[in-house]
Amino acid sequence: MIPVLSLVVLAAVIALSVVTKKNAGILAIVAAFLFSSFAAANGVEIAVSKIVSSGWPMSVFFIVLSTTFLFGIATLNGTTEVLSKNIACLSGGDARLLPILFFILGAIVSAAGAGGLIVAVIMPIALFVAVENNISALMMSLVTMGGIMVGGLSPLAINGIVAKQLAEEQGLYNYNTMWLAYGVSMTVFSFAAYFLLGGLKLKKMETRPSFERFDSRQLLTLAAILAVLFGVIFFKQDIGLMCFSCAGILLLLNAADQKKAIASIPWATILLIGGMAVLINVVKTCGGIDFLADKLSNVMGPRSAQPIFVILGGLMGAVSSGTGVVMPTLIPLASQLSAELGTVSATRLITGVIVGTNGVVISPLSTVGGIAVGSAPESVDKDKLYNQLLLAAVSFILLNALASALGLFYVFG
Repeated sequence: MIPVLSLVVLAAVIALSVVTKKNAGILAIVAAFLFSSFAAANGVEIAVSKIVSSGWPMSVFFIVLSTTFLFGIATLNGTTEVLSKNIACLSGGDARLLPILFFILGAIVSAAGAGGLIVAVIMPIALFVAVENNISALMMSLVTMGGIMVGGLSPLAINGIVAKQLAEEQGLYNYNTMWLAYGVSMTVFSFAAYFLLGGLKLKKMETRPSFERFDSRQLLTLAAILAVLFGVIFFKQDIGLMCFSCAGILLLLNAADQKKAIASIPWATILLIGGMAVLINVVKTCGGIDFLADKLSNVMGPRSAQPIFVILGGLMGAVSSGTGVVMPTLIPLASQLSAELGTVSATRLITGVIVGTNGVVISPLSTVGGIAVGSAPESVDKDKLYNQLLLAAVSFILLNALASALGLFYVFG
């Protein structure tokens, strides 16, 4: 009963935040406290006093804090605005090309080794460009994240390295085929968002943008952003520490007003992401996620196995680390189940795991999606964007499960 109730509470918090327009993170922490107290009184081993310390996503919190701190400085001194105008020059004045440019940029940079967390550098610029050119923030978020995640499964990026190694441990050396399956599914989804959210209806700019020079403070800030990119891609530095350190150095060099820079950090968004993570950790501790996974696995057969692994990967990826927990858990399981069923290949099932686990990262409950929400300029309704990205992640998982059930992934093995 407790696992079912935990899922009901999670759904209720999300619904209540949508209806009342209140910060879901605040509601989530209240619900987590009340429900964990109820669960503890009914025999669940959960330390109520530690639900925040054990559930607060410190890694995500620090990345969002540090990246928004750095780009808050960039926005205050005009660097983001000038940079966005200069990027817009590449479109030749055609706003329709801007989301596509960010898809390509994200794919190339992440595939080169930066991985999905490079969203922290690219997304603030992409969303500023979107606002400046009347482009849907949701569409720009989905298309940019899509490109970043397609590249993020490259054999040179961390997610791809882990997935490739796990597949090879199961005796499978055709990782590029699995990456292709994920790449196709994410690319199709991204460009579907582009078309459905008005990508082709964007108008050409009245005046073709021309290159604008950076002033001295802006050049310092641009150098800091480039330092983050080089540090992460070539020297494998922690992106949060790099951003925070560069922001601190910029303040020492008087690149922006310190009080305004600190005030620019989106604390409401950080609370939203952290509070929901606390509640989801309580749901997980109370058995809600295991309950869902168990019910799905009970109906698994040769035809339904891959769609179920897509859904399992999505469910677990929404509440756990895809790289550190979900793929290491599900890829060996998929290989074992393939041997037991004897009628479905391990490649097919592992492809389902990779698609589901890495597709759900567009959710604001994940690191990548959370950074996207945190990166949005003040003019964007972040609560609305949060809900939209959550719905988009659910849609991605369900659509890919349907595609799998229809046999569309069979072409990949």
